Amino acid sequence: MSTIDDDTSTVASSQNNLSFHLSQEDSLYAQAVAVKALTEAWINERNAPELLTYKRRLVESLLDKIREKMDTVLDTVNVDPKDKFIQLVYETEVERVRYTVKSYLRTRLSKIERFTLQLLRSPNYEEIISPQEIIYARSYQELLESSNHEAFIKLMPPSQQRQDEVNGEISMVVTPNLEAPVFCRVLQDTQRIDLSVNETVDFDKGDIVLLRYRVIKDLLADGLVELI
Repeated sequence: MSTIDDDTSTVASSQNNLSFHLSQEDSLYAQAVAVKALTEAWINERNAPELLTYKRRLVESLLDKIREKMDTVLDTVNVDPKDKFIQLVYETEVERVRYTVKSYLRTRLSKIERFTLQLLRSPNYEEIISPQEIIYARSYQELLESSNHEAFIKLMPPSQQRQDEVNGEISMVVTPNLEAPVFCRVLQDTQRIDLSVNETVDFDKGDIVLLRYRVIKDLLADGLVELI
């Protein structure tokens, strides 16, 4: 082979190696961004008084990564002792992400059990709850109503047996308290936020404020603030 052919082969090999390393770095960066986004969604969900929109793509992509990493760990059970530390890092990271995913989903299930009827009667509930959560909510409500009926409601007069009765300002349907106070961090400069009918306020990026949830509800949905 000529010198030119050798040089061409070397350059091609170097480009392939560079491309491989870049793709690896891009993949790691994407994973880090996804984990950060999930952590933020988890914290928002834990601190919001209502059920927030389900982060389907984010959760599913991270679950796929968890399965992929677990396969990698299992494939290296008999790994060289020198690489044991790397394997331990993999396992620790997988457990950390898995814990966050589980806690995020458990938090959502807790709210679904608390506000089942209100959620299922919302006109846009399919945009908020995942298909699996919808199945769970319907099953939970059926079991709850059946249990209540058998325990005591069947002993009451027929006119008093409804479990979703609304009488004036009194409702048997549990709803989230949108007036609850929440701490939030402002992520972007935001102007003219309505605090009340005659009161507005401007926020600067980085501000940490305590406000009624209803005030920042739309800002949270738009990613302009995060709960803390």
